[in-house]
Amino acid sequence: MTRMQAATRRAVLKAGWGAGLGWGLAACGGGSGEKTPDGPTVHSLEAGVARVGEAVTMTAIFSGGTGRIEPDVGTVQSGVPVSLPPVTAPRRYTLVVEAQGRPSASRVLDVKPVYRDRYVLLDDATPRQYHAAATTSDGRVLVIGGSRGMAVLSEAVERYEPATRRFTRIGNMYTGRALHTATPLAEGRVLVVGGNVGLSNGGFAELIDERRGSIEPAGWPTLPRIRHASVALADGRVLVVGGAQRDSVELWDPATQRFRLVAARMANVREFPTATRLADGRVLIVGGDHEGATQRLAEIFDPQTESFTPVASPLNEQRRTMHEAHALADGRVLVVGGELRTGTGLEPLDTVLVYDPATQALTLHGRLDVARTLVRGLLLPDGQLRLFGGQTAAEAAARTASAYAPATGGATALAALPAGRAWHTVSALPEGRILIVGGDNEGGGAVHGALLYE
Repeated sequence: MTRMQAATRRAVLKAGWGAGLGWGLAACGGGSGEKTPDGPTVHSLEAGVARVGEAVTMTAIFSGGTGRIEPDVGTVQSGVPVSLPPVTAPRRYTLVVEAQGRPSASRVLDVKPVYRDRYVLLDDATPRQYHAAATTSDGRVLVIGGSRGMAVLSEAVERYEPATRRFTRIGNMYTGRALHTATPLAEGRVLVVGGNVGLSNGGFAELIDERRGSIEPAGWPTLPRIRHASVALADGRVLVVGGAQRDSVELWDPATQRFRLVAARMANVREFPTATRLADGRVLIVGGDHEGATQRLAEIFDPQTESFTPVASPLNEQRRTMHEAHALADGRVLVVGGELRTGTGLEPLDTVLVYDPATQALTLHGRLDVARTLVRGLLLPDGQLRLFGGQTAAEAAARTASAYAPATGGATALAALPAGRAWHTVSALPEGRILIVGGDNEGGGAVHGALLYE
């Protein structure tokens, strides 16, 4: 990985506003009109800047009737500001002014979140590497296991509380783990599978109760797995995919808490693949490092038939790994960044692919502003994909961050991280902020603490 060990960039990319990063507010007329003769009249409907994580005020000025704002606000008085909760996604509000026996008047206002494009350091000094993070049903984040700067792997289960901005240890797994997966389940539990374990007999899976922090064993995978992927299926089962030297998948059943190896095999070994559930319940499996003559970039697993179908792709990227996959609202899936193993080392990728269920194929969708592997990011309600850190050709632990717009295929730079991070986790918070935890620094040591992007 010679290219990964280059010195940290001296010039850090500055904030870039565009493609939705600098969204403000827009208003336009609608409904049955803004004014009726001698009746209800809307004079204005305005709101302040809707900064992510902060409440915003809206003021309506009208005459000739009783006003209400929908949704969720209700009756308002003319000229009296009302407070809206933090806006996490674009939202349309409608002011309606009514008077008995008269046509109503209305106006709409689109409120869209604005990111300050900055980072807030949390009061937390814990080193964390190779952990897993899972968002709970109420929007809090569990940080599970990993390396915590001790001689053994950590068994800690912490919960991040957005209200207090603090981590609280709520439980302990039976064994320390690193490079494991943590899959949220519908009933408020998290299934932890595989990884490096601290105990010689610690190959079993574990269930974490997200509210109480209680832990219970959840069965033994049929094969030891590390560098694998896992995804919850529509029927409540969990699919565990690939891993180091693994071309197999297995299914975990919550009713029996047992794993079962699927008879059919994938086209090749997949180490660090992605597994994304599609709208029809099937699973798109992409990439994963491997050796051997057989090469297939992606395939579809059908839980009903327990069979695999190849996915067509025009690109010579069969060994893409360390990438991310994100399901879009329209049913397509984005595959972002990652790396290829070449004869001279590892090559970070800037390509973005899209899988379209209509064509059942992967095609090139655009490019990132920086080739990036070990990519960590989130697809947010505003339609933007935001990516933080990882590794680039020049940074073994990147400070760079970027935004990618699936609608246009364009990418822009975000503000640089305070310190480079790779192998970190990135989680969405209910108020729209983004939690970034731990990871490797430039020298491979642990990054201490966590931060918020807002």
